[in-house]
Amino acid sequence: MQRQLRIATRSSALAMAQTNYVIGELKQECEIIKVSNEVGDVNLQDPLYQMPTVGVFTKQVEQYLLEQKADVAVHSLKDLPTVIDGQLYLAAYTKFEQRGDVVLLNNKYNYKNLNELPDGFKVGTSSLRRIATIRSRYPKLNLINIRGNLNTRIQKLDEGQYDAIILAKAGILRLGLGERISFDLEEKEFLYAPAQAALGIQCRKDDMETIQRLQILNDSDSQKRCVAERMFLNQLEGGCRLPIAVYSECREDGQVYIKGRVLAVDGTKVIEDEAIDHFEKVGQILCEKIKVLGGVELIESLKQQK
Repeated sequence: MQRQLRIATRSSALAMAQTNYVIGELKQECEIIKVSNEVGDVNLQDPLYQMPTVGVFTKQVEQYLLEQKADVAVHSLKDLPTVIDGQLYLAAYTKFEQRGDVVLLNNKYNYKNLNELPDGFKVGTSSLRRIATIRSRYPKLNLINIRGNLNTRIQKLDEGQYDAIILAKAGILRLGLGERISFDLEEKEFLYAPAQAALGIQCRKDDMETIQRLQILNDSDSQKRCVAERMFLNQLEGGCRLPIAVYSECREDGQVYIKGRVLAVDGTKVIEDEAIDHFEKVGQILCEKIKVLGGVELIESLKQQK
């Protein structure tokens, strides 16, 4: 008889929805261990990109694995640093939810796209990538930091603290709030965060039984695209604190196409290129192309602004 898996996850509503999805796919009873002291959950004032550490939503959950208080950790993969502890293993990449970003409007508005939003429109987002992207196209919008879980952010929107908020579509759908979406941002134009909309399922590297049990969760296309995107991010030495965006596709010949973009925070400079190759190589190839275009200098200037 197989032992019951202990799954560590953040205590937010979204994290619980993600974990329940994983348990449903595993088709077995599991014990859920809620971790409530992640830095990103405790500090709800500072913008995420100004926090002085990486893994603000994952570090404490990983610690439960390292201390053998849990067998499995469930993460939003975009939050997981590209370099993880050598004792841990990323055992599965789940099938993507829809990958792009969406705009939610205060109920008194009925706009259909960003072009219709008036000057000074108050738009809330916690993502430096989204801020830089919107500023590069719509510099007259008033972009404001917003923190809190998804339900809290929607409450702030409804209270009129913001005219609109921008969120990842995957999280909205996982919480069953799709009716709140006012309009989508087109993925090929606005791109998304590396590994956005996939879950990363971790365990200890020496726990071969659990690794095997988790394989049922792995989606090959998601794995290839996430590996390529995270390699690109890693080679650029970036993270959620820098405005780096991607778009990717798996092609019929087995290769992965990826577009990458690096932006100045004020939106005045945008560097982007694309590449297609084997999924384990294409991220580095794209990184080298971005570097040639001035990506290194732009990233270094961004780091000095922090």
